[in-house]
Amino acid sequence: MGRVLWPLALVAAFVAGLATASAIRPASPETQQKTVERLHQQIAALQERLRGQEKSPQSGSAPETRRGFTDAGSFDRVATALTEDPVATRAPRRDAPTQTGFAADSAPARSDPRSPPAAPATVEAVMERFHQYLDALKGPEGRERAQQLRELVNELRSMGEPAGRALMQVLASGADTDERRTAARLLGNLQVAAALPLLRDVLQNEDDVLLRRAAASGLRQLQTPESMPVMERALANPAEDRFVRLSAAYGLAEAGKSVGVAGLARIFDESTADGRGRAMAFGALKSLNDERPLPFMRQLVTAEAEPSYRLQAIRYVTAQADQQALPALQAVMQSTNEQPSIRDAAAQAYRAISGR
Repeated sequence: MGRVLWPLALVAAFVAGLATASAIRPASPETQQKTVERLHQQIAALQERLRGQEKSPQSGSAPETRRGFTDAGSFDRVATALTEDPVATRAPRRDAPTQTGFAADSAPARSDPRSPPAAPATVEAVMERFHQYLDALKGPEGRERAQQLRELVNELRSMGEPAGRALMQVLASGADTDERRTAARLLGNLQVAAALPLLRDVLQNEDDVLLRRAAASGLRQLQTPESMPVMERALANPAEDRFVRLSAAYGLAEAGKSVGVAGLARIFDESTADGRGRAMAFGALKSLNDERPLPFMRQLVTAEAEPSYRLQAIRYVTAQADQQALPALQAVMQSTNEQPSIRDAAAQAYRAISGR
């Protein structure tokens, strides 16, 4: 309080000095009026500053603010992802691979040279964060949980190689299946390339379908050259679980492999009785956002499929300005058996693409 009262005392002293000077050498009325108004403004500003400092923390530090959650949509899917949901999250892409397999941009920030070096991460510290992550997954859904999970993943990533070793140990010899599934997904999210043999072994030898789905999700996120043949074999196996094949197809498609795009289209077609698998396959195709899914989308425009998928297919070919879709759009807009919403959407798309 005393730190902010001295400006008021200074102004008061100045006023007193001004009054004394005025008594010795009287100023004009206009000058006195302007001086008084200016002093009133200064006093009001200082009072406002005083009130603001009284409301702020006494330590003098800026009040803590809650950090914005800029990617709530994407990371909320990570937070709520179950092992049955293999395409719920994308791992950050690795611009420059490192020996540990972690993203290059995930290295800890350079510390102040005057500060003592940070102690290397220990297995105990990694496992503490891992169990905090498991506990957070069991909490109520929402942005706060998503924020907490994101921070824990970032902390694990910053721990580097010890985090990868600890999570691989959990996957290889953990007694709890929930822990093993979570470790498999995190190994992919952290892009621990050394985990590839373990994830491949789970796919080939484990009977637990949920664990295999988690391993497939982890493999999809690794995006290493060595992971491609593993995903190709999983996708080509018709006896494999649909969601395992879906993860493999999506990972291959993200890597630019045409077999992955074809696999996603095939899974969509075979999932007529599986609404969840059908929606996930379509969402994966749509997320590619390039010309590769166009043949599938053109076919879907005129197919006997759910109207919502057909509308989205029409929007997709429109966004890609696909000239080859014009015949299909024309057939839909001229059909008397089509629903008005589908027919109108096709007409709008035709005009947008053709320019007439």
